[in-house]
Amino acid sequence: MLGPGWENALVLGFTGFVRDWHGVDRVLHWMASPSADPRARLLMVGDGPARPELERLAAELGLGERVRFTGVVNREEVPALVAAFDIALQPAVVAYASPLKLFEYLALGKAIIAPRQPNIEEVLVDGSNALLFDPARPEAFEAGLTRLGSDAALRQRLAAGAAASIHQQGLTWQANARRVAALAAR
Repeated sequence: MLGPGWENALVLGFTGFVRDWHGVDRVLHWMASPSADPRARLLMVGDGPARPELERLAAELGLGERVRFTGVVNREEVPALVAAFDIALQPAVVAYASPLKLFEYLALGKAIIAPRQPNIEEVLVDGSNALLFDPARPEAFEAGLTRLGSDAALRQRLAAGAAASIHQQGLTWQANARRVAALAAR
């Protein structure tokens, strides 16, 4: 599906409207570093104002065909693209966000790496359904990528935990409707 150079790749993926504060530039710098698995590829599903700079940086770092931007895709195409991810990325998030991409990653059973901060910990549990890193510690994200990239068993365990989280935490429309109905009944 992804074409030449992506067979047996370690696919890192990001979905959504990418902005500078998402920290995807850190992924590119990691991919160009000696710490990165040489099989690492980055699939960016979506678009956004940070895309031109990320494309420039990927070219500057010599990543060429190891980075692919889909641009805007139909909503129906997203699950098939996310299915190709080995590691689902949330390099950074603002304190008030509840990123929808996390729910997509969980529903599709992906190994997730994300910052350890209160709004993320409402949904993700370190070592259970995601690998969380300390966003205040320099290089913590990159160390997490290196760890996940080199440990297939960890990726599989986190992916299984991610898939199970949807029902365990009631992260479905039906469960939300039951909670709303219960609140209204009170």
